Amino acid sequence: PPAGRAGGGGGGGGSRQLSVLLETLCASDDIVDRRALCVLPGSFAWEVYVDVLVLTSGGNLLDSVSLALCAALSETILPKVEVIEAMEEGEVVQLRVDDRPEVGAAFPLRRLPLCVTVAQLGRQFLFDVTSDEELCADAMLCVVVDAKTGEVVGLHKLGRGLFDLASLPAMLQRCRASAAALMMQLDRELAFKGQPM
Repeated sequence: PPAGRAGGGGGGGGSRQLSVLLETLCASDDIVDRRALCVLPGSFAWEVYVDVLVLTSGGNLLDSVSLALCAALSETILPKVEVIEAMEEGEVVQLRVDDRPEVGAAFPLRRLPLCVTVAQLGRQFLFDVTSDEELCADAMLCVVVDAKTGEVVGLHKLGRGLFDLASLPAMLQRCRASAAALMMQLDRELAFKGQPM
C-alpha cells in the first residue's frame, strides 16, 4: 500500500507524528485510488513515499506540508507500465516501463487534501498559527478540505482543549475559503513554473 513519509531519517518524534497524521488525513482510500496504483494484482504495485525537508517554519507546519503534498502529487506522472506475462512455467513475469511523461498517467487522486489548521483563542479563530500562538490556543482543529471541490473531508482534533461546537459551521466555511485561496495561489505558482523561460 502507498505510504506517506514526512520528515526523514533525522527528524525525531515530531516528524514521525506529522508523518502519521498526514498519512491518516491525506492517504486514505477516499483520497487516493489505491486500485489504480496496482500494476499486477498480488505481484506489483506502485509504492509511494513523500519526503519533506523543512528548512524553516514560521507558521503551521502541518498546513504547509499538506500544501506541498498537494503540489507534488498533482504534478506527479506515473510511468506507463506494461506487464509481460511469463511464456513458460517457472518463468518470471516482467515489466516494461515507458517513462515518457506524455504516455504516463496522473497520480490517482480522488480528492486533493489540503489541511487548514484552526486555533481557537477565546471566541476568536486564528489560521496559520505560529508555534507560540499554538501554545496560547484554547483548542486546535485540523480541517481537511478537498481543494478540488471545497468539500470538508476530514477533521482531526489537535492537542488539548475543547472546541466551541456552536462556532463550527462558520469556522468550516472560513476553512473552505482559506483552502480555495491557497489553491488559487498554488495553481498560479504551478502555472508560472510551467512557462518557458
